[in-house]
Amino acid sequence: MGSFLASRLPGRALVAGLLLLLSGCATQLAPSYSQSIVDALNTANAQTLTLFATVSTGVSSSTYAAQREATYNGLIGQFQAVESQVAARPMPQSLMGTSSSTTLADWQKVLATAPTKGSLDTIVSVLTKMRDEDAKNGFKPVITGCSSATLDPSLICGFQNAYTQNFDSALTYESALKR
Repeated sequence: MGSFLASRLPGRALVAGLLLLLSGCATQLAPSYSQSIVDALNTANAQTLTLFATVSTGVSSSTYAAQREATYNGLIGQFQAVESQVAARPMPQSLMGTSSSTTLADWQKVLATAPTKGSLDTIVSVLTKMRDEDAKNGFKPVITGCSSATLDPSLICGFQNAYTQNFDSALTYESALKR
């Protein structure tokens, strides 16, 4: 019996090795995880939440240029820079070889439809609209808080809720890529 198992072991090892090799050749249609993208998202998020806290106490348009304009522009630029990083992700190696049936166009479609890209587009739009509203009219103070059961009718809550939903989507997707 011992010699029977010994004669079968090399064959099983070969099959196991082939399975491991083939599993490494699977086509990857998700972008690779990027710690720099996650770090940039987290940094911009902390600064954006600080801005929301600042304006939630109520601000006048007369103080916009001196106190908040640079912050808005910096945040918009940060999120656009992250969007550029997301768009410039390299193709996985499996797409570069001749054995893959996935094309460059397929990869570009994956990048264009990944939740992060759309979420970042929306975040930039939300911050731009918020900046423009702050410059024109300022904001009334938030009385009940944006996360309470009865939302404050303040514009800030609408901006913050749109931002939070899109930021959470981007960060969740990017974090899920770490496998």
